Amino acid sequence: MNPYSVYLAGFMSEKKLKETTEWRLRVRDFYVRKGWPIVFLDPWNGKEVATVTDNGLKSSVPGKALVDRDYSSVKTSDIVIANLDTFGEERPPVGTLSEIVWAWTLKKPVILISNVPHYVYHPFLKEFSSWIVDSVDTLLKDRVLDYFFKGVHGAVYTPEDIITMRKDEFK
Repeated sequence: MNPYSVYLAGFMSEKKLKETTEWRLRVRDFYVRKGWPIVFLDPWNGKEVATVTDNGLKSSVPGKALVDRDYSSVKTSDIVIANLDTFGEERPPVGTLSEIVWAWTLKKPVILISNVPHYVYHPFLKEFSSWIVDSVDTLLKDRVLDYFFKGVHGAVYTPEDIITMRKDEFK
């Protein structure tokens, strides 16, 4: 069985390095603990590749290479988790919005993370997103990724799943 590939799309900012990496690590750690065959594609790739200047995004990697790499990641993924949080920065999440559109055109499911009304209720983002949650906490608590993973890789039950099912038998 091939591993399930999840692309973690989201805001990139050296100024907000902690915030922009922390949510990705939380998602990855949650599923690594389950032991599921999931590969997480992370554009940070373990290091920052760009900085924000007054003139926009500056990178040691050519812009075309960033775009090509991220498009390839979306294309090879099974699903995209897209976090539209900008962590207080005014710059819009243009790259993430582009990745959502790529996923939609490539017929990849998108789990959108946002609590911003003009994103959540926008007809385009509602159309492009398979599932919308308000936070990473909700994504993990409601096990949204589990739904997609189990549909492709079969039912994988954790001991916690079995305990929950057994409790339901005695109601």
